Amino acid sequence: MNIPDHTQNILDKINHSYSDFFGKDLVGIYVHGSLAMGCFNPQSSDIDFLIVVKRSLTLSEKQLLTKSTLRLVADTSEKLEFSVVTADQLENFTYPTPFEFHYSDSWKQKYIDQTIDLEITKCDPDLAAHFVITKKCGFVLTGRPIQELFPEIPHKYYLDSIKKDADWSYDNVLKGPNEGTCKIPHYAVLNFCRVLAFMRESLITSKREGGEWGLLNLPAHYHPIIQEALNEYIKYNSSKNVASKLLKEYTEYCMKRISKDI
Repeated sequence: MNIPDHTQNILDKINHSYSDFFGKDLVGIYVHGSLAMGCFNPQSSDIDFLIVVKRSLTLSEKQLLTKSTLRLVADTSEKLEFSVVTADQLENFTYPTPFEFHYSDSWKQKYIDQTIDLEITKCDPDLAAHFVITKKCGFVLTGRPIQELFPEIPHKYYLDSIKKDADWSYDNVLKGPNEGTCKIPHYAVLNFCRVLAFMRESLITSKREGGEWGLLNLPAHYHPIIQEALNEYIKYNSSKNVASKLLKEYTEYCMKRISKDI
């Protein structure tokens, strides 16, 4: 894999930090997302990973993990997103899947302000998709092999997981302007393609691969929208503004087909 030196240094820090933190209770650390799928952009992509542990965490351990994570992210310019799950939560998979701890850049300030309730067990439908991507193309930083640890996730749960992203994207696009031009919401545009690629051909794709599929399979009328989303995904802040009306038309087109096919 062609991982930038700076990113590899951060992966090494992640490995050392959480291996030390969890010690003998660590089952493994697994990278998924754009970095595993070969379309990582250091300017805009998160470093996505899963930490699997042998047992549930106590409140005290979650509080210490919060402090450890905030120290780690303070030492890097790249964004991290990860969840901690138990081996039992993988072996006895349920949907949506409960998790022990979650961190993302959007949660950072909440952790700093101590406004996240660490005592409540939460569930995340996104984990189904993360498990599928990890099983398909993830790699191990440390721990047990992926193929013997991660379960086969039924297609219906993977689809529901990525469709929830499409629903969220749809709502956000509709909040945008109706006339004139706007910056391309590349995550939303490419995610619609990714969902349709799975629904039509059972393809498990990255957002970039989803966009490339869209250029081959969706109406040419929408190709300018998809192409600008790909441009922005590949190189941050490189895209041109797109027509707001065409963007919303594309969004409605995709969501009608997603809703109909389901």
